[in-house]
Amino acid sequence: MKLSIIILIPLLLISAIEVNGQKHGLKAIDSMKAVLKTYKTLDSARIKITYRISDAYRNIDTDSAMRYAEQGLASAKKINWPRGIAAFYDHLGSLYSNNGSYEKAIQYYKASLKINKSIANKRAEAGNIINIGSVYQRQGDDARALENSFKALAITQAIDDKGYTALLYGNISDVYFSQENFKIALSYSLKAFRTYEQLNDLSGLARSADRIGSVYLATKKLKEAEPYFQQSLKHYKELDDKMGQAKTLSHIALMHEGNANQKLEYLTMAQQLFDETNPLHPNSITNLGNIGTTYTRLFFKTKDPRTAQKATFYLKKAVAASKQVGDRDNLGYFSGELALLQENNGQYQDALLNYKKSRQISDSLYSQESKNKIASLAAQYTFRKKEETYKQQQQVSKLQMRQVYLYGALVIILVSSILIFLLNRSRIRHLRLKNEVQKKQAEEQNKELINRNKLSESELKAIRAQMNPHFIFNVLNSIESYIVENDSKTASRLVQKFASLSRLILENSTQSMVSADREWKALQLYAELEVMRFNKQFSCSFHADPSIDLSRILLPPMLVQPLIENAIHHGMRNSTAENNAITISLEQTESILLFTVEDNGIGIDEAEKFKTFSAIKSKSIGLSSIKERIEIFNVMNPEHRAQFELRNKRTSEGRGTIAKLTLPKVFREN
Repeated sequence: MKLSIIILIPLLLISAIEVNGQKHGLKAIDSMKAVLKTYKTLDSARIKITYRISDAYRNIDTDSAMRYAEQGLASAKKINWPRGIAAFYDHLGSLYSNNGSYEKAIQYYKASLKINKSIANKRAEAGNIINIGSVYQRQGDDARALENSFKALAITQAIDDKGYTALLYGNISDVYFSQENFKIALSYSLKAFRTYEQLNDLSGLARSADRIGSVYLATKKLKEAEPYFQQSLKHYKELDDKMGQAKTLSHIALMHEGNANQKLEYLTMAQQLFDETNPLHPNSITNLGNIGTTYTRLFFKTKDPRTAQKATFYLKKAVAASKQVGDRDNLGYFSGELALLQENNGQYQDALLNYKKSRQISDSLYSQESKNKIASLAAQYTFRKKEETYKQQQQVSKLQMRQVYLYGALVIILVSSILIFLLNRSRIRHLRLKNEVQKKQAEEQNKELINRNKLSESELKAIRAQMNPHFIFNVLNSIESYIVENDSKTASRLVQKFASLSRLILENSTQSMVSADREWKALQLYAELEVMRFNKQFSCSFHADPSIDLSRILLPPMLVQPLIENAIHHGMRNSTAENNAITISLEQTESILLFTVEDNGIGIDEAEKFKTFSAIKSKSIGLSSIKERIEIFNVMNPEHRAQFELRNKRTSEGRGTIAKLTLPKVFREN
């Protein structure tokens, strides 16, 4: 089930046109319309009322909101009022963003930003940058979203704007939430909540309470989540904010995973409100897909064809809406759910197409480059903040020294005092210079160490990413061939095993070390897939020392797999003997683990005769990647070194090849 926490509230730059006070609901709109009719001349006061009407329609009737916004923009241009023009550009950007027209939204936000910079309106400038970051976040570009959030945060803190600062805390929390860093996400959410409490901002409290509840829900802390969701729903009802109510109801629904009917009741209530306000909002699309996913799980239990039809209807509707607005996150997730439903319903061709689509999008969205960029931006922001503090301290020190000089000038008639002052000043300068030199040297050494670590990590991730596509491509082609040949049972087994293996690889690929039991399971699934793919031309057996507690040991992921692949493609593939077999064993000593991959194939020397260009490339990538990763591992762990050996069997050992990989034991922290 997909949890959406995109609570991206476009900044309503009401303060930029000096509108004081705010009412909510249709009654307030009618009241403002009546006031608008009393204005006989076109001036800034009349334009402000138009802005307020458009803003009030935002979560009630988006078409009316757009119509009044365009009227207000035309009026502001007519009287040549830059602040009003900038405010309406920003407002139109937020309306287009909510409708999924992200390119138009960016254009309007940047137009507003250009005007606000020219008139030195810092608060409005920060608001534009916040909104640009919000659009990037909706598009799944977390790196640029966080970059803009930190840029805006520097401005809001400088001008001491608590309202915008609180909003930024929430947006930053959302980025970390999407990266599953729930600890930092909760920290920023609580900062936002406390700031809104100080401001007595009901709308902000509603958003931040929903956000905190979502973080607790994601970490399975349902008791902590419920009061925050109820508080959020209460505030949204007081504000007559249907969009906000819909978001919170969709989150409350996810608390009832064990009761499908109650869950569907909340999801349906939320969808009715989404359809009334903005059916193409990302949260609305997520809610649609969650309804379909819930019906899918019911179908798995009941096998009721009507339930399957409902599940298909909502999932296809969510996929279509995701395509329409360019929401790649929802498109990838619900395409995968639709593939799962179609597979269980016997629609293997459609299931394969949707699974390929889901996998392609997921590989793009969850790349390590995005996470590395976010970590880098966070570090840059922390460093910049410390640097600014240091500069302020230097300025204070300079002022203090000027005062010392002034006092010294007053007692200049005392020669002894003058001499003491000059000596002290010289000594202070010498110590300061020495301290600065030492500090710069320490910073340079620290940067060098950080760069080395980043280089090693990036090489490790690049090698891991290099290994996955070749195997994935072959297995998907095999599945497709079985479907074309109408061998649905074999195709289904391959899909199930490949789905399990893909999930393990996806989860393991985000970590430099994974538990040994998960890696052992991935190796078994891989071997089973290859045995099925080669029509049981050979057998694979796994033997692990029963005294090894695999759940407590950590291993580098996908390090042993190339050895098995090498044994299959270079030992078994060209063998004409009977009873071809590969044995994978795992043994231990007090401090090391020993993986042994042994086959009775044709051996290294004989395999050279069968080499083709693709075979050479495959072997080169697989075995060289193991050597490179071991070298990197040994650089980062010089005290506990790994070793790799590949050789032909001795005459006494029979025919075939033996590969041995020795790794130091690394235990999971409790």
